[in-house]
Amino acid sequence: MKQNNIDFIAQRYRKNRFSADAGWRRLGVASVSIWKRYRVAAAIAATVILSATATIIYKDYHMVDNSRQETSTPVVSPLAEVKVIDFENAQLAEVVEKIETVYNVEVRNLPDTPEEYKLSLHYEGTPTDLIAVINDILDTQMIVVER
Repeated sequence: MKQNNIDFIAQRYRKNRFSADAGWRRLGVASVSIWKRYRVAAAIAATVILSATATIIYKDYHMVDNSRQETSTPVVSPLAEVKVIDFENAQLAEVVEKIETVYNVEVRNLPDTPEEYKLSLHYEGTPTDLIAVINDILDTQMIVVER
């Protein structure tokens, strides 16, 4: 049985039957010379190198020089400065003292007996808003003034 297979192949064998170039020619594709392949590879490499060079040059010459721009930091009034402050069962006199030290402001119109009032509060905001909240809670008329 094996001999029959070998005889069949030997009778029908043709030269260049299994050649890659002949197969491409039968499909209508011309074979490409080795030099053409090298030229295409060199052209692609040159394109990549030129693109990278152009990108580097573009970036270097179009960078904005930030050292020339003057940046000014706005001066914030102590009345507009936002800070966090906490009180835990503190007397009004202690609260006012802490507000004055944290926000660097002066609180006026304290009640006659500030020892009667106690506060527990966590607040984040401006001193003006904080005193307004305390005025609403304790029904007082305190005001905030810059030092």
